[in-house]
Amino acid sequence: MRSFQLVPRWAVVLVPLALVACAARTSAADPATARSGGCETRVIVAFAAEMQHAPDDRFLADLGRAADVQLTLVSVIARNLYLFTLSGSSGDVDCRPTLERLRQDARVRSVDVDERRQHH
Repeated sequence: MRSFQLVPRWAVVLVPLALVACAARTSAADPATARSGGCETRVIVAFAAEMQHAPDDRFLADLGRAADVQLTLVSVIARNLYLFTLSGSSGDVDCRPTLERLRQDARVRSVDVDERRQHH
């Protein structure tokens, strides 16, 4: 007589692996991730002057030097609204001082952390 098997054997192996992968992805998506004594987060930036196209490397390098940050363009959201990966200096584990330095620059209209929306 064959016993009734509720869960296939492959599911017993794959389901825990999928859960571990989801947990790892969730922790990597944390808005302010500490790395080598600094921070890294995604930010949405609007610049003070209307830009016809994405800011160039020279502009980003100059802004980065002035605010002691590193900005890497991820995508253009809308006209004059950009998504960047922001990397802060060492000792800045929560990105707050880094965000404030960037917000103080006259060329920047606004900086907001790109928070993932959660379905309620």
